[in-house]
Amino acid sequence: MKMKKYALLKERTDSKLRYAQLYLDELKNPKTSGSDSEKAHQESFLFHLNGVSDAFLAEINEIYGLGIKAKNLSIKSLKAAKSNSKKPIEEAKKLSKLMDKKNWLSELKSFNPHLVPKSKNGKKTKSKDKAETANLMDQISQIPANPVLEKFEEWQAKMSKLILELRESAIHASEKASKK
Repeated sequence: MKMKKYALLKERTDSKLRYAQLYLDELKNPKTSGSDSEKAHQESFLFHLNGVSDAFLAEINEIYGLGIKAKNLSIKSLKAAKSNSKKPIEEAKKLSKLMDKKNWLSELKSFNPHLVPKSKNGKKTKSKDKAETANLMDQISQIPANPVLEKFEEWQAKMSKLILELRESAIHASEKASKK
């Protein structure tokens, strides 16, 4: 593994994670809710978070010294490749499994925030007296959650954790293979 090249690839993956987090933070601003700005931030978040897994494929390619050309780099091509120890690339197997239809990474890759139904406002009380006497906790619990934002936060956390785990696994496996 060429350390200078790997450092650049690692920085690209990490940058994508940071950029996604920036857009996620902007989506939490109530001023953007329902605006074109919100839609633009959602699109940008998805672009960068999807880009994390793509950028990470280049890292795996470099860590294991596979030499797969960028245009041919995919989870499938990494799964078909063998490391120096002639063993399958475990990280590619894990990514492939996460791309199954029932997993979060597959959902992320195909997600369209514009197809999510808008949540309805909280329950309306019929009586003015009831509304006036409702305590603050009842009023707060009626505020609808933003399902898209919740999903994005979940994916951001899972992606950050996944990249750290797979990166550590790949580096450990490649070092182990090079010592043999």
